[in-house]
Amino acid sequence: MRSYATRHAGDGQTKLLIDPGHNRTQLGGPDAPLSPQESVPAVVDVLEAQAGAPGLRFLDLHGETVPW
Repeated sequence: MRSYATRHAGDGQTKLLIDPGHNRTQLGGPDAPLSPQESVPAVVDVLEAQAGAPGLRFLDLHGETVPW
């Protein structure tokens, strides 16, 4: 993603990587602390809040920056 963002740095597009948290899915397992019903609306809120902001960011489901 960093490579893509570098190649397209001047396009003014929003580029986001989102960490949705540890979810109760087949991959996350039954003991994960979040359900998809909890995390998906939070991820949508982050996407809506970041719409139109150019550049690349890696955010969690609360809109906080995730360290690379």
